[in-house]
Amino acid sequence: MASTLNARPRTEKLPPQVSARSLWGLNIANFFLAEVTGVVLPFLNDFLKSEGWRYDAIGIATAVAGLGVFVMQAPAGMATDRCTARRGLLAANSIVVGLCYGLLPLVPAVWWIVDPLLLVSGMAQAFFAPLLGALALALVGYERLNGVIGSNQSWNHAGNLAAALVAMLLMAFFPLVSIFVAVLVVSVLAAGSLGLIRESELDESRASGHSKEGEPGPGPWQLLRDRRIQVLFGATALFHLANAPVMPLVALYVKHLHGSDRQVAAVVLVAQAVMVPVAVLTGWACTRWGRKPTFALGFVVLPLRIVLYTLAPDASTLVWLQALDGIGAGIYCVAIVAICADLTHCRGGIYTLNGLIATALAIGGVLGPVLSGLLVQHLGFAMAFYLFAAIATAAALLFVLGMPETRTSQPA
Repeated sequence: MASTLNARPRTEKLPPQVSARSLWGLNIANFFLAEVTGVVLPFLNDFLKSEGWRYDAIGIATAVAGLGVFVMQAPAGMATDRCTARRGLLAANSIVVGLCYGLLPLVPAVWWIVDPLLLVSGMAQAFFAPLLGALALALVGYERLNGVIGSNQSWNHAGNLAAALVAMLLMAFFPLVSIFVAVLVVSVLAAGSLGLIRESELDESRASGHSKEGEPGPGPWQLLRDRRIQVLFGATALFHLANAPVMPLVALYVKHLHGSDRQVAAVVLVAQAVMVPVAVLTGWACTRWGRKPTFALGFVVLPLRIVLYTLAPDASTLVWLQALDGIGAGIYCVAIVAICADLTHCRGGIYTLNGLIATALAIGGVLGPVLSGLLVQHLGFAMAFYLFAAIATAAALLFVLGMPETRTSQPA
């Protein structure tokens, strides 16, 4: 495998200069697609609780959305590697997600209607990250990828921040269901913004990282033979098992401590405000310091944040602790793309690998909410936070002790 990885140098001829319009279009698409899903889960939990749902039933509903992501992540990655109409596919999936959430306040709040809508929304959402990453790579190539991904992710987090601000504004003047209407509207804006990206500037073969034009990249099982990918898969699965249920759990804990709907929105707002500069800095740090030390910081912050929740005396403290979420998530979203690009640079299949890693995340997205719902219902919030902090610690240890620096190391 090492000989394959060394088949071409780590540098490449830079692609022609892309237009500002295409780069702006990519940034704006990241902004609006983040708004589509940015704050909806905490308000979904609040909405279902207001409809009389139990905590464990709410956890299962959230897990169903994660299940949709889980079942489609690997297929979405492989489809992204192979398709040539990435803009249209992304626009269609944006609108599907918007429709699923937009219908929630219009249908009876029963599990056999709500859960299928959440399942489909998760399946469509699974296409967002790989398609956005593929469009970035198609525009600028590997040499400029870190900087562009850092910029894209700062716009992505700005979109989440804007979603939180809009949610706070809507909650001040309109009922809770206005959040779901806003998601539908923004999904259409996201689809439209993709038209700003000029098709003539997209190199579709480069977007899949093929070592030779038209040559198919490796499949999931071939990639999983690489020990580094095995470690990365395990560490990210544990990371998201701990992280996925925490923000919705914190939103419920805010209400448990007699916080307001505005503070629920602020749970997202504070984190996203921190993520914007962190994402930009992470692109720089991955290049200057290396991928491993940069990513390791994101792993270490997670267990610290979760433990601190148990010490929060009031809802306001919970909100401010979300700044640590901004650090961890801001690092993760940029560093994972850089590492996946390293691991597939000369053999292709970058978004098949992204699909594998996203599948690892989706495992956590399915199991975490179910586990959190059961723990909170029967043992309380503190025990839920302690367990997830322990899982996050295991993720950090696995990554720090088992993962080499991908910028310079060779496959095992």
